[in-house]
Amino acid sequence: MTGLAALEALTEKLYDFIQSMEDDGLVDHHFKDCYNLKEANGPFLFIELLPTYISDSETTLEEMTTELDQPLVDFKHLEQLCIKLKGGTSCLGACRVATSCGEFRQAVIARNKDDCLLGLEVIKGDFFILHNKLEAFLELERRIVTNDYQGC
Repeated sequence: MTGLAALEALTEKLYDFIQSMEDDGLVDHHFKDCYNLKEANGPFLFIELLPTYISDSETTLEEMTTELDQPLVDFKHLEQLCIKLKGGTSCLGACRVATSCGEFRQAVIARNKDDCLLGLEVIKGDFFILHNKLEAFLELERRIVTNDYQGC
């Protein structure tokens, strides 16, 4: 397969992967819109953006866990962490995690620690699934931007 044909095949595979994430309800159309920003911002946009999103989200989830482990929960701080996570997630178009954050925030507003603990587990589960998909997505994207079309 020629380089151009291999690039086209890999790009099609990447867009099919995005569509499968949409079909699974993990992301919405904003993810594709965000991905397409790389045309104006350079080919490495997503390779730089996604690891930052993943790392920041993991840190925020750890902070939320730590807050809920306290005998007296600071619900205001917990709400700020939730808004931070939901904001980054919504901008990326990761709708399932964003929805989970919204539901978690309702438990925070109600100051219900038990519901917060359950809600946090839902967020973590949704994020775990998304994280694995984003890692697979990044592998495809790295192959495209580094011209590694072997095995297409």
